[in-house]
Amino acid sequence: MGESRVSYLGELRRNVRPLAAASLGVGTSLPLFAYTNSIFAPHLIKAFGWSRAEFALIGITMLIMLPFLPIIGRWTDRFGVRRVALIGSLLILPGFIGYSLMGGNLYAYFALFTFVLIIGSMTGTLVYTRVVAENFTQARGLALTIVNCAPAALAAPLLPLLNMLILTIGWRLSYVLLGALCCLCGLVAVALVPKTSGQVIDREAASEPVAETVATGTSRDDYRLILRSGLFWLILVATFLCLLQTQLHSSQMNLMLIDQGLTTQGAANIASIYVLGTLVGRVACGLALDRFSTPLVTFFSMIIPAIGFVILGTSFDAFTVIAVAMFLVGLSVGAETDIMPFIVARYFKMRIYNTTLGLHMIAAFLASAVGALGVSYTLARYDSFEPFLFVIAGSIVIGSTLFLLMPKARDYPKIG
Repeated sequence: MGESRVSYLGELRRNVRPLAAASLGVGTSLPLFAYTNSIFAPHLIKAFGWSRAEFALIGITMLIMLPFLPIIGRWTDRFGVRRVALIGSLLILPGFIGYSLMGGNLYAYFALFTFVLIIGSMTGTLVYTRVVAENFTQARGLALTIVNCAPAALAAPLLPLLNMLILTIGWRLSYVLLGALCCLCGLVAVALVPKTSGQVIDREAASEPVAETVATGTSRDDYRLILRSGLFWLILVATFLCLLQTQLHSSQMNLMLIDQGLTTQGAANIASIYVLGTLVGRVACGLALDRFSTPLVTFFSMIIPAIGFVILGTSFDAFTVIAVAMFLVGLSVGAETDIMPFIVARYFKMRIYNTTLGLHMIAAFLASAVGALGVSYTLARYDSFEPFLFVIAGSIVIGSTLFLLMPKARDYPKIG
């Protein structure tokens, strides 16, 4: 009875430690790398003479990543956040040291990129959002917002500084320093994770035994249960269509902005405006998810970047126009990182939370890989991002509309 009386903000105050752990862990892991990769991209291309079309193929490394996502998710359900995140935190630095030792072989870069993707996923939203889902009910959307704002909050000042650092001391040493920062922060985050993580009862189902929050069934049975759900497939397809855009705001963002006529520093400055958009999008989406219909909030949050990509596809290339377009793209990118964990916690039981989230992240990474092929093909054939921008805008509209088909009732029985 007492727990149900905890106020909205009181729930945040009560769970400062798990919130800090998840925020620091996610803030210095895979979501941050999505920002920093775009800063390194033009410098690597210049140093090694890679073409933009060749570099765009980096996105297909997501395909190699796909089998690892459900494994990492399942491990987290079975062994807990602390163990999985500790391994990821310790192994991330060797990956960045590997970056610093590259000799220009594109395939070596692809291999290192894949390694960092896999290890980064062990300290990213796939793992750490469980801490939020376990400890928050009333303010879950806001808590996810705070966690997912951490990478953007760090990236906003870091991106221009990182570019200046690369120009000053070189990209090799910059990679090492970035890796050391992420490793140190990751270890602190692991220390902050409550030791009870993985044993906390889902407060929306407080009457259920503790076992209902821990993956006690066989993997085969749980996967069968999830894959037989029509709702799971609806969310998966909608997610895929909405996230085909991923490469345009990660490894390809600076190149796309330079294609608009900006310098590398101008592109880095626009990137900071984009990051501001992600912060605004996350806060607005998180607050809305706690108060309004999940399908409606998801629809409006995911459809916004279609406008930004259409603007970028036009001939209007003034700095202000590009800044507005990227701000709109950022709004949705910020929202999507809140939405996916929230939807999984909303429609699936805690005992299969990470298993389900891992499967949904397959759609996200697969979309990124397919999008990378689309970018590479477009650049090879047209030497411009423009045609791909309009295709992406259309896919976002379709995917966003599919989210409206999700159940609206708050008492919809959870799967699992």
